[in-house]
Parts: sequence; structure tokens; C-alpha cells
Amino acid sequence: MTYSFLSSMDRLFRNTLLLCSILFVGNSLRLHAQIDYKIGPAKEYGDIELINRGNTLRTFHLHPYTGAPNQCELDTMALDYYRRRMVEGQGLAVGYTGNLISPRHFKTFFDRPADQAPFSYGSVYEGILYRADKLLFYDTKSPYASLLYQRNGTADQREEELDMTLAINNGRAINFGGDFNYTYSRGQYIGNNSSGVSYRLFGSLLLPRYELFLSAGNNYIKQNENGGVSKDGYIDSPENYGSGRTNISSVEIPVKYASGVGNSMWVGHVMLGHRYNLGTTRDFRSGSTLPNGERAERDTVLFIPVGSIGHRFAYDRGVRLFIAERAGSLASIYGEEHEHWWHNPKTGEDQLSVHPLDSTRMVQFSNTVSLSLREGFRPWVKMGLTAYARMENRSFYIPDSEQKGLQTKEMATYVGGRVERHSGVGLNFDAGGEIAVLGTDLGSMRLSGNLSSLFHLWEVPVGIGADARFHLLKVPYLWRHHHGTYVWWDKDLGFTKQLVIGGHLSAPKWGTSISAHSATLGNTLYFDTSRQIQQYAAPIEVLEARLKHQYRWGILGWQSELSYQFSSNQEVLPLPSLSAYGSIYLDFYTARVMRTQLGIDCFWHTAYHAPYYEPAIQQFVNQTEVKVGNFPMINLFANMKLQRVRFFVMLYNAGELLISPSRRWSLAHYPINPMTLRLGINFDFNN
Repeated sequence: MTYSFLSSMDRLFRNTLLLCSILFVGNSLRLHAQIDYKIGPAKEYGDIELINRGNTLRTFHLHPYTGAPNQCELDTMALDYYRRRMVEGQGLAVGYTGNLISPRHFKTFFDRPADQAPFSYGSVYEGILYRADKLLFYDTKSPYASLLYQRNGTADQREEELDMTLAINNGRAINFGGDFNYTYSRGQYIGNNSSGVSYRLFGSLLLPRYELFLSAGNNYIKQNENGGVSKDGYIDSPENYGSGRTNISSVEIPVKYASGVGNSMWVGHVMLGHRYNLGTTRDFRSGSTLPNGERAERDTVLFIPVGSIGHRFAYDRGVRLFIAERAGSLASIYGEEHEHWWHNPKTGEDQLSVHPLDSTRMVQFSNTVSLSLREGFRPWVKMGLTAYARMENRSFYIPDSEQKGLQTKEMATYVGGRVERHSGVGLNFDAGGEIAVLGTDLGSMRLSGNLSSLFHLWEVPVGIGADARFHLLKVPYLWRHHHGTYVWWDKDLGFTKQLVIGGHLSAPKWGTSISAHSATLGNTLYFDTSRQIQQYAAPIEVLEARLKHQYRWGILGWQSELSYQFSSNQEVLPLPSLSAYGSIYLDFYTARVMRTQLGIDCFWHTAYHAPYYEPAIQQFVNQTEVKVGNFPMINLFANMKLQRVRFFVMLYNAGELLISPSRRWSLAHYPINPMTLRLGINFDFNN
């Protein structure tokens, strides 16, 4: 059955690629017949497609607590599209285990999620799993479809990704559609193949008095775990291992677990957010100012919402399964084994055994009721107010020495509120907080806020902003308890504390932005060399200053980003001191219609004791054996956009042509892929 499914997907990949090629070649021949080849400077910096397509295509995110919709921008930019499809491109410095779909670690502290996820095993797949505040909803006058296909490497070690989105409006009010992603990586290293299937159905109803958003989806990830390279010398000094050869193939490098070790994960959600708007109908004369600040082109009648009554329901499920076929060899590595009850599918009975088939499940329900006063329904109403109450119910199952396993249920009730202003001319802000008043999380609280404004420096507009948050949170259940064949803990952990303050300045005309952040952390969680979770009670200070610069002179463009970080305790919270990204490229139009970006870029950070990924707990473990970094990861790329088609060709890790040996470590004992050719194409259908 699995072979049939994979064969069907391979055929789908080939047919999709053939269709893409036909469409691309057809468009190219038509353009070549009409226009002579000429090269000229790009018409604008950035991309006109980044500007919202008026009312023909709008996208929304929902607030993760209240469910209120906020309009956002859809990624249709040509510039740097190749980078946004890379794992490294998800942040300034990202560590991972080598595949497109694999655990990821953000080496820059302020790029990490603020809180620990309730389903701890999914926390390492940030950017892959569906997340409540990242779900997109659409409103489009004509059907919108996006199709992406990318591939990397040779046939025997190829990575492939197919990503599709379809959104259709039925009349003005109703929208529905779906997302689908299939990623399969055979892996550049032994025992590192992985696959993932994600799908989501969504819909919305946008009426003057009633709004509804619905989303339901699943992520399935199957990850073979090789535990990393067993002998780092194959990367650092290959001449000592390959009988004098320095060009050792990645599949010749021995790994910790050649086969038989893996993790499977199912993460699903159902989310319903809706609200009823209270308001009045008002007449506007031609030329008068509308509530959104625009001028009325003709006499019109509009419904103006004054307030809203909202409800948000969410169901989240997580299942994790750790499998190891060769228990004897693993016992010598981990040093101990823990007996637990498991269900034998052959006999249909439960039995007590040391069997590496660790299963963990989580289910969470949440209901939020909110009452809000809308911003701007009268000229003197300069802000919006929201109050809400949320109840969460959670249940967990982990293997245990008791026959029926360990089942736990939790309940928590939060009350909170927000005050926000988004349409102001001088000052905009968004601030809020919540506190747990009942249940397991009693005493937990979140306070956060940000503000932004604009001033002029030598007639140049400069944006200024500040943000802050204070979190005092109970450690989630699956971080306090882990029962597995090789690692087992039950710990009474104190509330984590986090105070973050930051600010930024940006001058788009100069292509420059500066930001600085400070964090004071208490009861910090980390994983030590024994693979056990630990908590460091004393305060840890983290500082970061970041500079971004992006500019173009004629057809020559460049980008740079530099981050300086300081951690007061590198043993508990290791961070690279300096992280940098830079690119230089030519940006021009070919045949006056095809935007072309040709260039070279580089990721780099200073050496530090980067963590090690541990498959048995699916977390990043601190280590002090080896340092990772001080190696430039260089790419050559060609990035193009022709009408609504974006495509790229990239020589990944091209620095290996110049640097030997290639110390291409991403995490401790986990190298990135050797030099490979990456291709990708994206179709955007929306008229």
C-alpha cells in the first residue's frame, strides 16, 4: 500500500513538472515572438505584487485567543523567493538535521516562539505544523490558486515538495478552499529519509453583521532518525578516513543509527471563529470621509459596526510514536531501559515489556467568548477594546508501569482583554493580557504590547516602534512528564518567567532598520547531557542588537543582516555571538517582462556549543563536546518572475567548491547537505 501511494505521488510529481514546463515554454515562446531580448533595470524596488491586490484578493489571520480577523499580506514577491523556500531562509541562523522536513532550531533567541507548546514533541517542527495564528483565510473576486514544486539532489537522494492552495468565492460573502503539502526526502545521509503530508480545508462567511471562519487540517510526519554522524572526522578531516580521498560521498559517512529508529507524528486541528456585529446603518454623501479614512465617490449607505460578540472554538490533537527495531544495540547507547505496558497487536493483549514503541497522545479543547467595542465607529473613538474569557480542557496519555497507562486531565480558565489602535495617523498600538483564574494553570499570566509611530529625519520618513511582554507560565504537562523506553522523567517544575523589552527604527528609503531587545529569564528550561529536562532558577540575561540593510544602485542590489547576541549563561542557553547574512545580486528585466535576480548569498555565525538533536525525546540537548559555526554557507542563485510564475535555480552550499574541508555543521553531529542543485517553480493563478 505504501509503495503504491509513493508510486502515485511520483507520477503526480512528473505530470506536474511536465505541465509546468509546457506552460512556461508556451509563455516564453509567445513573449519571444513579440519582444526582442533587452536587459534593463528593474522598474521598482521590491515588488508591486506585494501591494495588496485591492479588493480582488484579501487574506486574513485570526487572533489566536479572540479569533478576531486581521488583514495581512500574501507572499507574491519575486525578490528572494528562492530563499523563502529554504530551511535556512526561515530565519537569520537556523539549525536542522539536513532535510526539508526535519526538526529545526533557531539559533537567534528572539526568533524562537515565546512559549512552550502544549504538545512538546511538535515544538521542533516550527514552520511546518499548522499554527493557529498563521492560518490564512481568503476573500477573492476570482478563484485563486497557487502551485509550488521544488526538488533538490540526485534521484537516489532527492528531496521533493509539492504545495498547493485553492481559494474560491461563492458570491461576495462565502469563500472556501484548501491547502495541501506533500514533502518526501530520501536524504543525503544514511537513515535520514523523511516524509510529510499536510492538508487543510477552510471556509469563511463575511456578512456586514456576521463573520465566520472555519479551518480543519492534519499534519503527518514520518521521520527516520540516524542520530547524526558517528565520526565527525568524516566532515572535518576526510583525508584521514577515505584512504586519502577528500571527496567522500555523504552516503559513505557512518551514522549513529543506520536503520530501524524513527518518529511518527500526527498533529490535527479544528477551529471555528465567528462573531456577530452590533451597529447602525449610516448615510455618507459624496466626498465625505468613510470610517476607513477614504473619500466616498458617491452617495452611499454603509453598516458601521459598533461592537461585536464573538466565540472561538478550537480542537487540537497530537500523537507521537517513537519506534526502534534493534533494542539491544540502543540499550548500550542509552544505558538504561524502562519497563512499561504496551499493546501487542499480534496477541491483542497488554503486556509489560521493554519495547521501544513509545506512544504519547494529547487532546485539547478550548472555548473563548469575547465582547468588543470596535475602533473608529465614530471619529472620537480612537481605539478598540476587547474582553474575553477562555476555558481549556486537556487530556494526556503516556505509557506507564501501570497496566492502563497514565492518563491525566487538566482544566484551566483564563480571563483577559486587549486595547488596540491600527488606523491612527500618529500613533498605533496593541496591548493586552490574560490571567488564569481557575484550574491547573492558576496564576499563569501573559502581558504583551507594542506601539509604532512615524517621524521625519531630514525629510526622510522613519518608523519607530517598541514592544514588550511579560510571561509567567506553568510548564505544560508533556514538558513535566516524559515516559519512554530509554528516557523517563516526572518533574515538579516551577513557573517559567520571561520579561522582554525591545525597540526598532526603520528607514525604508535608505533600506535600513535597527532593532534591540533585552530578555530576563527565570526558571529557564533546558535539556542536559543525560537527556533529562532541567530548570535553571537564577536569572539569565539575553541581549540582541540587529541591523538590516537592503538597497539597490541601478541593476546592482545587496542585502545584509547582522545580529549580535549575549547570553549570561552559555551552558544553559548557548547562543552564537554574531550571526550574519549577506547577498549581492543583479536585479533587472529580461525582454522587458521577466524580472531576473542573479546573485550569491552567504549565511554565517561564530562558533559555539550548538545543541544536539535527540530522537528519543525529540528535543535539542545541550552539549559541550564540539563547537559549530565559523563556516560560510554560500549559495549561487537565479531567481525569476514572469507574470504570475516564479521559478528559481540554486547551487546550494556552493562554498564547497572553494573551501576544503567543508565544515558544514548545522547542529552538533548534524551536517547540512553537500553541494546540490535545487530547482523550484510556483504558479499563481488569480485574474
